[in-house]
Amino acid sequence: MNELENPIPQIVEAVAEAEGVEPVTLEPPLAEIVDPDAIDRLVEHSTASDLEVRFAYRGHDVIVDDSGRVQVD
Repeated sequence: MNELENPIPQIVEAVAEAEGVEPVTLEPPLAEIVDPDAIDRLVEHSTASDLEVRFAYRGHDVIVDDSGRVQVD
């Protein structure tokens, strides 16, 4: 079991930074695109060493790996 913080705030911050806007201005909210609890559970409880959760949000490819690292392209 990983001892990681919830990656959702990191995702929101990374997307907002990529767009040069404040996180609160992102529409639609991330929770309307993906289930934040599901992503948190996948990362937190993963025993896989090569887990990657990928999804699209606001035209960006978002990747969360097994360490909880967030990448926005």
